[in-house]
Amino acid sequence: MEVELDQDSPAETWRAIAADWAACCRETWLCEELVLFRDEPFSPAEWERHSSWRRHCPEPRICLRVFRMLSIAEAWVLAVATGVALYATYAQPRGWPIAVSQDYMIIFQLTSFAVSLLLVFRTNAAYGRWWECRTACGRWLNCVRNSQRMLLSWARPSEAHLVHEYARWLAALTPSACAYLRRKDCYWRHVEGVLQPGELAWLRGCDNPPVKVLMVLSGLLARTSLDSMQRTAIEQELSAYDIALGACERITRQAVPKAYTRHTSRFIIVYLTFLPFALWGYLEWLMLPVAVVLTFLLLGIENIGIQIENPVRVLPLHSFCAGLKQAALSMVRHHYQVQNAIERGLEAAAAAAAAAEKPPVQQAMVGSGLSRLSSGHGNGYACASFPSSPTAAARV
Repeated sequence: MEVELDQDSPAETWRAIAADWAACCRETWLCEELVLFRDEPFSPAEWERHSSWRRHCPEPRICLRVFRMLSIAEAWVLAVATGVALYATYAQPRGWPIAVSQDYMIIFQLTSFAVSLLLVFRTNAAYGRWWECRTACGRWLNCVRNSQRMLLSWARPSEAHLVHEYARWLAALTPSACAYLRRKDCYWRHVEGVLQPGELAWLRGCDNPPVKVLMVLSGLLARTSLDSMQRTAIEQELSAYDIALGACERITRQAVPKAYTRHTSRFIIVYLTFLPFALWGYLEWLMLPVAVVLTFLLLGIENIGIQIENPVRVLPLHSFCAGLKQAALSMVRHHYQVQNAIERGLEAAAAAAAAAEKPPVQQAMVGSGLSRLSSGHGNGYACASFPSSPTAAARV
């Protein structure tokens, strides 16, 4: 489904880091989309980097972007920690009430398990939603390939125009689904060369474009000469696509209960706000950077759950659109080559079977002829390439 590209990662430079920081700030003030947690397809080189020791090393651009996302909470904890340090240094020794003491650490030792459980449950719930949506998107590819393959195998040669129309609308199914789920028009560019301008305008004006595309596909199937069992098999694949789309709709429209999310976030904020009152007795002024780092780590875990809670924001939908479009159109484009491979294989098998029934002298003559025919291909059942068919090219 995804297109893998063997590209080297760009080198980290301070100019690139500064430009990324400026872009992050602009996204914050303009409420633009964040791409920090987007799950792009992995290339082989990225898999190697992902599993190597370098995964333990911090990435400057990523760390700066996460720090920027959590900057308000970090500034709050730093301000509280600074106030606690000033109070413990100048006010408390002069007889002011004892508000800073290392004895308070027992409170955080008793409540730290609650913070851990809330973070684990929160991130697990978000990951469950992400995985369900990713599985549903993977089901799209199976439905597209299976339905197109069955129609190509069962349709009559006289119905090539219906097969071509089915492939066009099948290629537009996933972009319309992604545009509907994300409520963004950028996904329609994947079908600009597939659908006619009037068809694209009509589809963009529909309230639920993927359902309309499924209706068109079912209407095209009804016009073919397939029997009821064959049509039912293809309709089952379209229904499976609709069920997977419904799962994505459900995840997109309904978030994790707000009380779950908000209580977890507020619990962590309260925990981090009062933590400097207990840390001062152990770390003194070193407590300020330690409090900022703890805020970055704990709120970073909570922020991961927030980002992946809505999977369609982070899944590589553009790659899905391009991959499923290619899967639908390439099967029709290469159908002639597949049939050519089948016919040549059957001819070679029939010739081998006929040669087995002839006398030994004739077998040797036929065998030498078959070896000459199969030279350059490795054996008599495989072909390296096939000539293109003008008729098939005209149909596609």
